[in-house]
Amino acid sequence: MSKTNKNLFNNTKLAFSNKSDVELKKAYFLFSILDYSFLTKLGNFFLMLVLKMHLPLKKVIKKTIFNHFCGGETLDECKKTFQILSKYNIFAMPEYSVEGESTIKGFENYKNDSIEIINYLGQLKLPFIAIKCSGLVSLETLEKVSNGEMTYSSLEYKNFYHRVNELCECAINNNVKILIDAEESWIQKAIDDTAFNLMKKYNIKTVNIFLTYQCYKIDTLKNIEENYKISLSNNYKFGVKLVRGAYMEKERSRAKEFNYSSPIHVSKKETDNEFDNSVEYCINKIDYISLWIGSHNEKSCIKLIELLNSKKLSKNDERVWFSQLYGMSDNISFTLANLGYNVIKLIPFGPIEKTIPYLIRRANENSSVKGQSNRQYTLIKNEINRRKDLN
Repeated sequence: MSKTNKNLFNNTKLAFSNKSDVELKKAYFLFSILDYSFLTKLGNFFLMLVLKMHLPLKKVIKKTIFNHFCGGETLDECKKTFQILSKYNIFAMPEYSVEGESTIKGFENYKNDSIEIINYLGQLKLPFIAIKCSGLVSLETLEKVSNGEMTYSSLEYKNFYHRVNELCECAINNNVKILIDAEESWIQKAIDDTAFNLMKKYNIKTVNIFLTYQCYKIDTLKNIEENYKISLSNNYKFGVKLVRGAYMEKERSRAKEFNYSSPIHVSKKETDNEFDNSVEYCINKIDYISLWIGSHNEKSCIKLIELLNSKKLSKNDERVWFSQLYGMSDNISFTLANLGYNVIKLIPFGPIEKTIPYLIRRANENSSVKGQSNRQYTLIKNEINRRKDLN
């Protein structure tokens, strides 16, 4: 890796160019807390207590942690965030961050909310939406179908497939692409099979449907290779979203409880290798595979840049996308966008009392967020000092 590449994401002036001094100091405070796991757990407990007891601190929460990591309580509130990011050539992907209800009414509500978001994205010409299959059908159905205890012709599955297909049709009509999230391994087969059936239908000429692969799983690259061959034999394009993964503790705990071999890599290094090798494989098959990576890992982003260069692919090739969470890794997002790459920021939104529990759960299970807190703290501190030196 060249010296230039090593320093690529150190430009704090660029990374925080959208933040005022006040916003930067708030971010500094937040990441100074996130850097200590004990304080993070205490903060999580405090937030849940405030919400459960309906204490009058909603404005404080909204002006601090909520505003840093979320776009707003409604889509309209998010619009200002979308516009700010657009000035820096960064696309937004809003995600309604409310835990789903496990009822027929809840599944229909999730579908209808997603349709509303897709229509909104179409109006703003924003290109992606992510959907969670467990928001459209019960975990029990997904598990039974995955294990062969329930057939794809069952009424529960048919109703689920109809909901997903309705979202896909709406997305196609709005020129929006769908990212199907990965979930726990014991329900993943049903999700995979659903995604492939949708790809056969909607990915004929271009990729409109992406399936997410979690690279902390031991067999990720092998699955991608096998699924690529299936896509070739069935004459459809293959959409791959790569992440490191968000259910590590749950996966290992369940494997231990039911006495089977854990599907998760034993070390971060192995996960990183799985991720980077999968990126390289997809770029080598770029004529047939579109790639969307969700990563806060600077080395992985640099590797993808180098692969694009080696293949002489355009920086803004519509088949390749980088993405990070809103409020995280701005040094990556703003640098890549400034260089001309396709960049997405995932923007959580929703009512504060319903969104904070989601954010806490996500922070607790998402190791990539934890691993970046110290790096973010250092970068923000450097930018505060840089601005002080200018005065």
